[in-house]
Amino acid sequence: MNQTCPSCGKLVSVAGYCNLCDSSAVKETNWIGPLVMTAIIIGILIAGTIFSLRLFGNPLNIIRNFSIFSRNEIYQVSQATDDLPVSREPNETLTLEQFAELRELFENQQFEMLNSILEDYQSGFELNSSDEYKVLDAYRVFAGTLPIYQDVLNRWARRSPEHYAPYLARANYYYAQGWESRGNRFATDTSEDQFRKMRFYFRNAADDLETALHLNQNLLPAHLIQMGIFTATGDTEREDRCLRNALELFPHSFLIRSKYMWGLTPRWGGSYREMENFAAEAEQYADFNPELTALYGFIYFDQSRRLVSRKKYQKAAELCNRALIYGDNWHFYKQRAIIYHYYLQDQSKALTDIDRSIYLRPTMEESYRLRSKIHFKDGDMENALDDLSTAELIKPGDRNTQKWRTWAGENLMKRGHKAFKADLNAAIEHYDLSVRFDPANALAHYWRGVAFYRQKEFGSAVLDFESSIGINPHHFESYLMMDYTLLESQQWDRILGYWNQFIELEPEHARAYLERAGTNYHRKDYASSLNDLRAACDLGNEEGCKRFEKYKNIRQ
Repeated sequence: MNQTCPSCGKLVSVAGYCNLCDSSAVKETNWIGPLVMTAIIIGILIAGTIFSLRLFGNPLNIIRNFSIFSRNEIYQVSQATDDLPVSREPNETLTLEQFAELRELFENQQFEMLNSILEDYQSGFELNSSDEYKVLDAYRVFAGTLPIYQDVLNRWARRSPEHYAPYLARANYYYAQGWESRGNRFATDTSEDQFRKMRFYFRNAADDLETALHLNQNLLPAHLIQMGIFTATGDTEREDRCLRNALELFPHSFLIRSKYMWGLTPRWGGSYREMENFAAEAEQYADFNPELTALYGFIYFDQSRRLVSRKKYQKAAELCNRALIYGDNWHFYKQRAIIYHYYLQDQSKALTDIDRSIYLRPTMEESYRLRSKIHFKDGDMENALDDLSTAELIKPGDRNTQKWRTWAGENLMKRGHKAFKADLNAAIEHYDLSVRFDPANALAHYWRGVAFYRQKEFGSAVLDFESSIGINPHHFESYLMMDYTLLESQQWDRILGYWNQFIELEPEHARAYLERAGTNYHRKDYASSLNDLRAACDLGNEEGCKRFEKYKNIRQ
């Protein structure tokens, strides 16, 4: 039944309002919607601001740090007490042999022995806190990213549920996988999918850390990983709480404080003033642990890295010198080695600095990888290969090490190509080195095989073509050269076997049928030869069509 307005007699709306005289109702509905929408927008802005503060830190710090660099100013340390003790010698840690022994035990699944050794390292640390590098590096053995590691770690945890070692080891693996997934670019250059994968692995790591710390709260590597997770995810509140808890347990620890120091850098929303204040608070323990003085050096070290991004290379190197006033930290020498190697092109100084960095911290794969590059630049290939092997020993499957291996192999292969026409022996020397740097480079094996073929060293050529085919069984040219090489000794059946293998993988490859037709012809299997010629022709090979027409009436 229609309703009418009691005032004007006009029909009212379904909601009971008169469009003519009940203007207040209309106005009410008009301002409620925008008010609700405004409230929603304000809520989103507040939530976004809170999230940004937690992820990137105080924006005032970012503006302040930007203004320092925009004015070409350098933040100067002013709070350091005069005559602070400094550390110039390396801390005792695992040898490379001990590192390799732990990995071998792990890969051979000697879990009881692993539990015993790792618990001994932990006991030694609890008796002498200066052994913090030993216990840290003992668990860095498991910070690889090879997928097979996860299965072994799961097996270890199932067999030793009452031990903390497998949980802490697996947490190291998950933590490494998290960073591998995220990458090392700034947040603005990192995709949401990368962040999602990072959080997935970090959650797994956090679960294992909780279990391990429940079994033993004095696990310094566990606290370090927790702090790293909270820094990466922008959870400053929990990061600060973790720091306080860790310093209650390990008041003299340099590793705990240096880990937190990274989170105070401008990149993570901190400031150099905050870094300096934090370093100053640690001075009270410097007599017990002189390495703590190097915390001041991280302020210059970080500014050096930022100057490199602005192509101020000489100034960046000078800031490393200032950082070293506060102690011989391996990071500072490695940073200066990077500047000398990549930008100032002084390989002698680069080598001196990276040697010192490795002396101070001999278990970091990134340092050996850099030294391998420096040796390579100097033409010292044997030492470059040795350092490459050491980098892979410390962290098998590392993506950056594999990139370097691949680049070096391709570079040497190109050198072989340049020498190929003029000097086959020189070309083979380059191909030899290419294969040693990157044994998985099928083309390096192939081209060395071609060079051997040109020199009529057919046995060596066959071995290289076999390697090339083994690495890339779809590489047609390797089969073709194998054909030419084995043809010298008329090994028709062996040649046929290779063409059968290729055609099974590449059944639409017209040229392969043409080549197999020739092999069958030499074997006097004319019917098979004609079938192959027909197949080559059907796939569009003109030569196959011509030969089929020429030989189609041949009798077996």
